[in-house]
Amino acid sequence: MSRGLPALELAIAWAGVAVVGTGAEASAVRRTPVVAAVEAALPSVVNIGTATLRPLADPFAVDFERFFSQNLRDYRYATPVGSGIIVDSGGLVLTNYHVVQRTSNVLVRLLDGDVYEAGTVAYDVDNDLCLLQLRGDLSGKSLVAIAFALPDDLLLGETVVSVGNPFGLEHTVSTGVLSALNRTLREGDVAFDDILQTDAAINPGNSGGPLINLDGALIGMNLAIRRDAEGIGFAIPLRRIESVLAAWLTPRRFCQGYCGMTFTTERTAAGPVARVDQVWENSPAARAGLKPGMQITGVNGFPATRAVDAGRRLWRLTPGEVADLELAGGGRIRVPVEVMPPEELIRQRLGIRVQALNRGLQRALGLPADQQGLVVTEVAPDSDFVQRKARWGQMVRRGDLVVKAGGVDTPTPEGLARVLAPTRSGSRIPLVLVAVDTIQGKVSLSATSIDVTLN
Repeated sequence: MSRGLPALELAIAWAGVAVVGTGAEASAVRRTPVVAAVEAALPSVVNIGTATLRPLADPFAVDFERFFSQNLRDYRYATPVGSGIIVDSGGLVLTNYHVVQRTSNVLVRLLDGDVYEAGTVAYDVDNDLCLLQLRGDLSGKSLVAIAFALPDDLLLGETVVSVGNPFGLEHTVSTGVLSALNRTLREGDVAFDDILQTDAAINPGNSGGPLINLDGALIGMNLAIRRDAEGIGFAIPLRRIESVLAAWLTPRRFCQGYCGMTFTTERTAAGPVARVDQVWENSPAARAGLKPGMQITGVNGFPATRAVDAGRRLWRLTPGEVADLELAGGGRIRVPVEVMPPEELIRQRLGIRVQALNRGLQRALGLPADQQGLVVTEVAPDSDFVQRKARWGQMVRRGDLVVKAGGVDTPTPEGLARVLAPTRSGSRIPLVLVAVDTIQGKVSLSATSIDVTLN
């Protein structure tokens, strides 16, 4: 959904669009640091809604039922469910996973009132984060990515500002102080031990919005409130956010290409630096000579002082292009973006490694000689199988079989890779799996069909 939406759809019944004046006529005493911070960050804050709210049984269900399902029934064309943060001018928005998992479709409303549909790029249940990409024509659209503070640059008692969509009231601003660091918080199966606490108002609908400092820079993402108290809100700290986001801002999430490297932000006496975190074995980055621990200062001519800076350049690259990395202290390494080979494509999209069945494996697993499929030899912790615990409430295990993908038989890794080749991260594909169990010495096979979200 883009700027060209029919007028009826643009009349989406969320609260009125906030109008932010330049304030040029305001006196100096009114232009406080809070005002300056809000003016800097507000264009990066979006409101997230859905045509149909999906009921879920989780720790956030009480808030959604109480305040959205009942109080906001007059929102005829979309139900507001939360907030989000623009993290890249190419149309990437970060929010809480618990917000978007309730949506039948994601509608993102910008500060200027334009509404776009958005698709999922990646999500992480354990960190309650989700990356979205706006769909539609963004040409001529000047999206403003939020500024990131330094990791762990936090002052207990400093003034902070929360921005979001509480109770469907768009772009609401509230102030408070940073009340505590490293709080422990458990919401259902998700547990944090590094949560920020603030007395800035965080209400239902604020989830996914930014918590900023007086520089207008992101220090955390609004998460939850203490329901039995007032003035106690919680936010996911920036260090956790940036670590997850840096792993997502890579070519493999957006195309069939990969480099095989990730970055992290390191704080030094001279300021933040972008440091190589991981280099995958036999990847283009490894073959180019990149090694963990190397510090970079730029990517393709653009400065990169932190992991997210590098990621904002890398995710746009496609096979055949090159990531030209400038190294601290001089020198450079050129890392080509290559098409993922079949085994890597399967590993990246499904989060599993597989092996074709042969007679030796059939005998070892006690399978009939005519059994077809691919044996799962490894399941990555970030796969959709693990995150959703999709198979009968359990994760897919080593030894289980993948027999179909997208309605196509998959007797070989190359065949499965061909099915996955046109896909991208965040899309969904139906798989037919066969669970292999041994009960009292007898092999039992149970087939099931599930839709899997691709990494």
